[in-house]
Amino acid sequence: MQIYDFDKNRKIIKIELEKRFMKSNEIINTKKVRYRSDSKYKTSEIYGENKEILNIDEIKYPFTHIENKTIGTKKLNSKHIYKSISNKNIDYNKFVGCNFNNIKFENCTFWGSEFENCKFYNVDFYYCNFEDEEKTIALFKKNCEFENCNFYKTNMKNLVFEFTKFTEVKFSLSSLRNSIFNQCFIENIIFSDCDLKSMKTIRTDMNILIFEDEFTSKVDENTFIDLLKLNKKDKSSYENIFKAYKSISGVFEKNRLFNYSGEYYYLAKCAERKSLKGFERLKSNFFYYTCGYGERPTFALISSLEIVLIFSIIYMFSGLCVNERIIHYNLNILSYLPRKLMYMDLIDCFYFSLVTFTTVGYGDIFPIGYSVLFSCVEMLLGVTMVGVWTATLARKITR
Repeated sequence: MQIYDFDKNRKIIKIELEKRFMKSNEIINTKKVRYRSDSKYKTSEIYGENKEILNIDEIKYPFTHIENKTIGTKKLNSKHIYKSISNKNIDYNKFVGCNFNNIKFENCTFWGSEFENCKFYNVDFYYCNFEDEEKTIALFKKNCEFENCNFYKTNMKNLVFEFTKFTEVKFSLSSLRNSIFNQCFIENIIFSDCDLKSMKTIRTDMNILIFEDEFTSKVDENTFIDLLKLNKKDKSSYENIFKAYKSISGVFEKNRLFNYSGEYYYLAKCAERKSLKGFERLKSNFFYYTCGYGERPTFALISSLEIVLIFSIIYMFSGLCVNERIIHYNLNILSYLPRKLMYMDLIDCFYFSLVTFTTVGYGDIFPIGYSVLFSCVEMLLGVTMVGVWTATLARKITR
């Protein structure tokens, strides 16, 4: 009973991205034409060769192209904020190959701006806004990087990140509603009391994901976090994926979306299973195959049928009495017995195995020899597996 069809959702999100880009480009082109038709305003282009320092006040007009510039400071050996930029409208501009270092943006707007191959080091965004009234999206793409950055009470609705890397990034009390992370790499990211409704990630590598909520980050049925990629098949990688899935499961559970929580809990336990060894691995395998960690009722049903079938074959060789006729096979007689008779005996053994497993026990067939011991074992397994299947199914239905 999987909640997500991951392949189908990826296709839907890609179509949504294309539509979003088309709509945003139409709005920006319309604004650009309207802007240029007014002779009082100009557009400009600012280029650099060696990442020269650019004063943000030099960007006087929207629709400005800025390339190969450094905004802030060139020094990266400190986490102190050197420059504060407040109440600045940095709208509808395009930044290519720029570095943003040691800056605090406060009450700034970035409506419709595009960032391509830009690096943000030790940058804080406080009370900033990336979305205008017409939902023109801001876009980070083509190898943008965020390192040691903070977003606090920032409106990032409908924002798109493509091929972007995040290292030590924290979002606090910010809205990422309907934002999309497409093929990004997340080394370490923290969400604290954020609005993540309808947020989506597709084909994104995620190493460490943490929710540090004082209250609760908000998610809904449209929040989609894609399957996490595994770059290395080692214990550490599996443990990181386990913790990430468990964090995701926890936030869905706090929002009372128990089916979605259960899905990510299942993925977390599957990742954890691959990091275990010895008896712990054996125990985890048992819970996986018997009930899918409480999230797959069909696993319990399939496992029960497999047990019944296995014991059916065992009874053929250990012995049963059917209407005063003894079924007791050995390897020597298999070669010359008629196939039809073997099939009929297998059906009788399957019938006995099934009524023993379900503890019905009609008494028309009874065990002989070692079958007495095997039937006791099967009854214990049957009581356990029926209980597991019933509990798992009831748990899913009540959600």
